[in-house]
Amino acid sequence: MTAADILALFPASLLSFTTAFGLGALFWVFGLMAVSAATPQRELALLRAGNLPTAIAFGGKAIGMVLPIAAVAGAAAGPFDQAIWCAVAVLVQLLVHLLLSALLQGRLRAEIEADAVGGGAVFIAFMQIGAGILNNACMAG
Repeated sequence: MTAADILALFPASLLSFTTAFGLGALFWVFGLMAVSAATPQRELALLRAGNLPTAIAFGGKAIGMVLPIAAVAGAAAGPFDQAIWCAVAVLVQLLVHLLLSALLQGRLRAEIEADAVGGGAVFIAFMQIGAGILNNACMAG
């Protein structure tokens, strides 16, 4: 392939990239909003206030959410396929969040209210990242 061939394909490739990136970013933000809505605390306000347990837990949720979305972007047959599998990825991560919330039964809430990092925030962050890695591997096929 010559440089001229590559340049001729660039507009179509850029459109594909922009579409995949935009869809991925949209589902990432939507997923984080869904997880945040399923959390009793106002995470965005707590993040703005510098609450460290919230930052650790939410950071883990963000990484865990984006990993499978990134895998889908690389493996999808097109935008519709990407949207379907991104929705599945978000749903899986949301279910993991709900399961962890039920399992810890207020442990993170106590840490957030005290603004003191303990095992809850770190555990949730690592479990969300771990679930994201597993979700990623399943999505990447």
